[in-house]
Amino acid sequence: MKKTPGKTGKGRSGNVAPLPETSPDLDSFRKMVRLLERKHRAFLEQDWKAHAYEIQRSQFNQLMIVRFAMPCNLGRIMAVTGLTSAGASLFVDKLVQSGFLIRTDDPNDRRNVRISLSEKGAKFVAGVVDRFNTFIAGYLRTRTSEELAVITQAMKIINATLDDEEGISDSL
Repeated sequence: MKKTPGKTGKGRSGNVAPLPETSPDLDSFRKMVRLLERKHRAFLEQDWKAHAYEIQRSQFNQLMIVRFAMPCNLGRIMAVTGLTSAGASLFVDKLVQSGFLIRTDDPNDRRNVRISLSEKGAKFVAGVVDRFNTFIAGYLRTRTSEELAVITQAMKIINATLDDEEGISDSL
């Protein structure tokens, strides 16, 4: 690890906090994030071409994002995807028509509609997750058991550090 005394970094609340005396190699961290993002996008593109012939690419990508927030309402879908009210409504309408999502009235608030994965949607998402797990396992097969233990420990530490404050956990 590099020693960089006097540097600061943003904390969870967005306030600038001093970094510890021994700070992580941020260049390596950024490279890891870029590589993971690139591999993930490449996987999703390949998987969409092979398995998601029933829905458009944008709907596929948004479904893979909103699955963590479900069940939810339209406002939450807008917040997670960045879609406008009209765009989020159209997204939900199309995936309801395709059988991937279901809408139900919220028993606690008649003005609110709950949106969740249908059985078909849940099966579809589970298939993508299973295929992604296999994809990632392919990279890890070349590592020794000692390296895998170090990687696992590092992932646990990184996950605990970056855990989303909103409680959305990510399995993909």
